[in-house]
Amino acid sequence: MIDRYFNLLKFIDKFQSVFLFGPRGTGKTKLLEASLPPSARVISLLEPEYFQRYLSDPSLLTAEIVSDMRKRSNESPLVVAIDEVQKLPILLDQVHALIEKFKGKLVFVLTGSSARKLKRSGANLLAARALTTHLHPISILEYELDLHEVLQIGSLPGVYFDRDFAVHRLRTYIGTYIKEEIQEEALVRKVDLFSRFLDLAGQLNGEPINHSKLGRTLKTSSNTIQEYFSILVDTLLCHRLDGWSHSVKKQLMQSPKYYWFDCGVLNALNGELEVELKRSSFRYGKLFETYLIQEVFRHNDYFERGFRFYYWRDKNGLEVDLIVARSSATPIAAIEFKSSDAPSDEDCLGLNSFAEDYPKVPRYCFSQSPKSYDLKSGTSVLPWRTGLDLLKNLR
Repeated sequence: MIDRYFNLLKFIDKFQSVFLFGPRGTGKTKLLEASLPPSARVISLLEPEYFQRYLSDPSLLTAEIVSDMRKRSNESPLVVAIDEVQKLPILLDQVHALIEKFKGKLVFVLTGSSARKLKRSGANLLAARALTTHLHPISILEYELDLHEVLQIGSLPGVYFDRDFAVHRLRTYIGTYIKEEIQEEALVRKVDLFSRFLDLAGQLNGEPINHSKLGRTLKTSSNTIQEYFSILVDTLLCHRLDGWSHSVKKQLMQSPKYYWFDCGVLNALNGELEVELKRSSFRYGKLFETYLIQEVFRHNDYFERGFRFYYWRDKNGLEVDLIVARSSATPIAAIEFKSSDAPSDEDCLGLNSFAEDYPKVPRYCFSQSPKSYDLKSGTSVLPWRTGLDLLKNLR
């Protein structure tokens, strides 16, 4: 197992309970196994024994933990991990009461692949008693990933490190997701409609979404389409980018973009896992953009930068892939992603247009250039890894 950048021990050492959210397959359970002390109590709600036990009587959790606490004599906290806690949101009331009862002596690590069921059930989210954190697929921060492989099969640990079965695992992932996250948790009533929606959502990865137009295509309402995309975001399968504008009201009116969390899952959804990925193709460029968007979100979470991300589009349709901001009023940087080795000003017309409205905002083009250089327009072209490092220090 590789060392994950996310450090669970820093929360445990500070007696801080934590929600650890991440899509299925990102390695949450493996991280628990590697990080928890031997004395920790681990409860996996994926196991029928635990699920049925606490479903029939949630108060059993409190009784068991109280019993354990009475037996303890050392000063280290008791650590209790509940894996896939969204399957039994009612347990969070018990967790809340236990944290209050044993302050400084009890730490909960609560993992989940979906915050949606917790929100929809009105579950007790523990306020500030448990910090919310995220685990992503393998990041370039954690392992020397092969770019071409990542664009084709993604970086889910079980896929990337078992490439002989990558295609099979990714196809299974799509089917498992629809079955477990959608049907079993009853997030949608019309599974067939949602399956057709997923097909289009894959094809529209990284494109501005007109909910009404997509609704007409699928013969359903705009509200249903918005709800379906909300499901993808809440189950951590997509990152949402809203459009940037001077006006917050105009930002809310612009069509959002959705980027899938993993290129391999996206290719599986689009039926392109075994389609040759050519460097010169449009598909390659789009996957390069998607992967860097994924890494931007991973860096933001792991370095705890708290950035907000948008895209920008002018009245003529010129776009900037990513706007980095601290608030909805002030951009910090404008970034374009180009998979070529030597982007020119002609490749960065969106950034040039953006500069007319925001001349003081730094502009960058993350690319596959081996070296950094500046364009005549003032845009800085950076090797993509150098660009990602830049995010650590943006102010």
